[in-house]
Amino acid sequence: MKRRIILHIGSPKCGSTYLQQVMLQNRDALARRGIRYPHDGGGHPGNAAHLTNIDRETLAEYFSGGIHTVVLSHEDLYSMTKRGEALAVLTREEGIVVQVIAFLRPFSEFIYGDFSQFMKQYFDTFLAERAPYGGRDFEAFAQRRITTLKPANYLCNWQTLFPDCPLILSGHRGIRPVMNRLFGTLVCEQLDWTVDKTLSNQSLRMQDCDRIAAAMRNSAVPDKLIRDMFIKAFHHVSDPDAGRTPERTAWLESQFTSQNAELMKLFFFDNRHPDYRTP
Repeated sequence: MKRRIILHIGSPKCGSTYLQQVMLQNRDALARRGIRYPHDGGGHPGNAAHLTNIDRETLAEYFSGGIHTVVLSHEDLYSMTKRGEALAVLTREEGIVVQVIAFLRPFSEFIYGDFSQFMKQYFDTFLAERAPYGGRDFEAFAQRRITTLKPANYLCNWQTLFPDCPLILSGHRGIRPVMNRLFGTLVCEQLDWTVDKTLSNQSLRMQDCDRIAAAMRNSAVPDKLIRDMFIKAFHHVSDPDAGRTPERTAWLESQFTSQNAELMKLFFFDNRHPDYRTP
């Protein structure tokens, strides 16, 4: 069987942690079927953060022991095509097929997830400075992210880097069907697809992020109370979210009209929010 690398490039907040955890917890079962998910045992479930440094020896190790398929994954890759250049050179020389896969969610949902991720990742800094999101409100934060996000461009760059296989692009809820297609249904049916919620990177509700940010801006609110608010927010991630208003969502979707058009044109993929699609 021809050697193959399945390269999952993200994007962030689109089920990447879920996919990586599934690969991790099924490593032995996959290896018995000639599929390897290499991992160094570190804290991050992804395994391609250092793709830039890949060499021929590492590649040979990946395929040792009768392995025919290697899965590499990291959610930050999709905007960083240069990190894949060394792999592109090596795989061309070695005759290894590289199949790039990516998952997206409607861009409004992505921005909401990003807003949550910043609160989770920089909470201590925000609290110390009493200036959440660098002093920006949600609209200013979102606008800054909107101007820097060019997913259609990123995906085109990856397709150019690995032109032999058409890039597979799917929604974030299509992870299992895509892996069924790549591994085969018989293999996937024998895998454990259940991932504990504590192991996935769940987003905080917008209403909780808004509330915590407002408290940080109010010098009269003590740090301890804000920390308590932050901790409690993790217990409500599955509850209805009043912060995702129709007005906010409609505005966000409108900001990505051109990117959505490019995705449709280049990849025949409709990434618009279902509630804001037009015929």
